[in-house]
Amino acid sequence: MKFLILIIVIAIAVFYFYNRIVAMREAVISSETEISVQLDRRGKVFDSLLATVKKYLSHESEVFTKITELRTQAKSAVAPSEAKAAEDELSKMVSSGAINVAVEAYPELKSDAIMANLQEEIVSTENKLSFAKRGYNSSLEKYRAYIASMPALFIVKMFPALKIDKDYWRLDESTIKAEESRRINFD
Repeated sequence: MKFLILIIVIAIAVFYFYNRIVAMREAVISSETEISVQLDRRGKVFDSLLATVKKYLSHESEVFTKITELRTQAKSAVAPSEAKAAEDELSKMVSSGAINVAVEAYPELKSDAIMANLQEEIVSTENKLSFAKRGYNSSLEKYRAYIASMPALFIVKMFPALKIDKDYWRLDESTIKAEESRRINFD
């Protein structure tokens, strides 16, 4: 009878440790997947935001160039009809909403807001990615420590499929150097 109780206790312990190792292994895999999700998000968000910022800055530049050209034409016009034509064109741009007089006076307001939004999104995305990487490394650390301890070590030896061979998230030296010199380019 004692032998049967001992077998039952051992079986329960094996099931308990087996299930705990499975849960920890899945946490590592899930954490690793979260990094992939955040990397994908970063690529999509950055591409979209950079395209928007580039388009807006290009449009803003075109508007201010056009305003400058029209003002120059109006000031340097020899004939009154040339000055009137340039002034009329400038008036059309203002009345149609193509330009905003306040924006013309303070062009940095629109650009600053867009750039601040881009910067905020970059920081937010990088924080999410960093959090995902730390979560993965933490899950892997707990998993490795647990399967290296007794009695989980015996369970992993009995069930080799429980062991996963993953490395901590870190960058190699060449990638670190490349990332340190990486800059966002608006060209």
